[in-house]
Amino acid sequence: MSSGFFVADNKIPVKEDYVAIPSQNGLTYDAQKVIEFYIPPNVAYFNPKNSYLQFDLTISQDDTAANTRLQLDELIGGQILLDTVRIHSGDKTELLEEIRHYPVHVAMKYAYHSNETLKNMRALNEGAGVWTPDSRGTRGSTKSQLANHKYTPYYKNVAEDPTSEAFTNSNKYTQCKLKLPLHTGLFQNDKVVPCGLMNGLFVSILTSENKRCFRQLDSVTENRRLTLNPLFHSRNGSTAAPSSWENGSESNTFYIKHDNNNWEVDNFPLVVGEKFQLRDLTKQYPLSGNATIKTIETAGSGANKYVKVTLNAVTNNGSDITNAGNVFLYSTSVANSTTYNPTYSMSNVELVLNQVDLGDKAQQEAMADMRAGKMMVYDFLSTQVYNYSQLKGDRVANIAIPGNHQRAKSVICVPTDASVYSAKDQISCVGTYQIHSNTQDHELLSSQSGIAGISNRLTEYFFFYDGRNQPSLNVNTEKISSKSSVDAIPLLELDKALQSAGMPALQMSRFNENFAVARTFSLNDGVYDMRNKDCRLNVYYQDVSNPPEKDMLWCNFVYHLRRINIRADSIQVEV
Repeated sequence: MSSGFFVADNKIPVKEDYVAIPSQNGLTYDAQKVIEFYIPPNVAYFNPKNSYLQFDLTISQDDTAANTRLQLDELIGGQILLDTVRIHSGDKTELLEEIRHYPVHVAMKYAYHSNETLKNMRALNEGAGVWTPDSRGTRGSTKSQLANHKYTPYYKNVAEDPTSEAFTNSNKYTQCKLKLPLHTGLFQNDKVVPCGLMNGLFVSILTSENKRCFRQLDSVTENRRLTLNPLFHSRNGSTAAPSSWENGSESNTFYIKHDNNNWEVDNFPLVVGEKFQLRDLTKQYPLSGNATIKTIETAGSGANKYVKVTLNAVTNNGSDITNAGNVFLYSTSVANSTTYNPTYSMSNVELVLNQVDLGDKAQQEAMADMRAGKMMVYDFLSTQVYNYSQLKGDRVANIAIPGNHQRAKSVICVPTDASVYSAKDQISCVGTYQIHSNTQDHELLSSQSGIAGISNRLTEYFFFYDGRNQPSLNVNTEKISSKSSVDAIPLLELDKALQSAGMPALQMSRFNENFAVARTFSLNDGVYDMRNKDCRLNVYYQDVSNPPEKDMLWCNFVYHLRRINIRADSIQVEV
């Protein structure tokens, strides 16, 4: 054996610590504000993958409307608060990277590059939703990440039995701290960033508008997973002889079935002060006036213990509501309000960097090389988005992707819903894109309008570049667009593109909730030169009986290698 086999030559022992860079243009931020950070050159090197954005967040529901539980997006959590991220060199002479439609990019990554471990970490650090046994459905509904109201950072758990305290901003909503990794090419790179050689870095973040950020629980809305909602049991809480709520009769109390895990007060998803109505899978059971919850408690014991709801006295103006009728409660606090404008506030915003100390010798050698005319080259995998607007009446579209990148990896095209929704409709999912309709969930409408991709009755597509169709045969998507089945080839194409984009697919379960068409330009870490090439996406909507349902904004993300050429007197970016 060679005597030098285990000798580590030219290895530099490094020290690591964390340094917090505060935002420099304010103390608190809300919607549509710019947050700015200046990373000074004395932070000579930092490990980007171990760095993150942290802040304190407070959610405020609309005080002029009825109470309900609100949280951030169930898939990407606090990432929904960031709209655009830009990174300049420290003197702002060079734009190193810009990620527009940042939530669309992150939602695509989190939809597919995900497993149970990553979901739990994102729930702990980023405020994303997570499925828990306490919020499980028992009537066949699909698993939801937007039903966990017991273990969430945004508001207190309601455990008092009975509870009559209104679920208000001052009583229940809490301040929480979120830690967000920045999903830009530079901050997701595995190479140490030579910040000191780039005159520092300047990071600016534009925050999102309010109406895009908030979600109601799946277990209280009418338009998501109705079968996950609480069910009416009776007016008397009797297991042996449950009484009905007859048409035309008035009541101010009723009991809830054990279905969907509604055994205790803290498992019940509606809150004191919340307005609600009743319906089954086929019709409404309208209650007179505004039925508003006043008290939530349990009554009885053992198997005869039920959640009891006390409300203002209202009259049943529909059919008889029976124990056998499978009648669900659903919230109207948001949907039936005149306007609904919740807000958020970010404070103590800091960019926490994992600083790496290479030692004085390594720093001096690097500076000496730069003064001698040498150049440092820094590569990282980034993305740039190209937009295309398509009306639902356009049954054929030829979408130009004018990427002019030297080292392109793949393109992922996300057709987002371009409809304009009010805040209350977006939060309560009134009129949003239908993901599917079945007996398990009844109807699942999108809670991520403008963020998640929609198949929108697409029948087939192909890419055109290098003077020919890619792939050679059109890719059929009719089964996915039917919302009841799956096509293998589009998912295979997407899987390859995600791998090339540095976010390998670990699951495909959200293929219909976050739809995309994609193409990898090269396999096995190869690249493709897009310069002076005509690259287009051709899409067809040829189902006569099922036309497209929504106008779309295509977000076409081209993933590519960027290069920063660092000299003693200049910085140059190659895209």
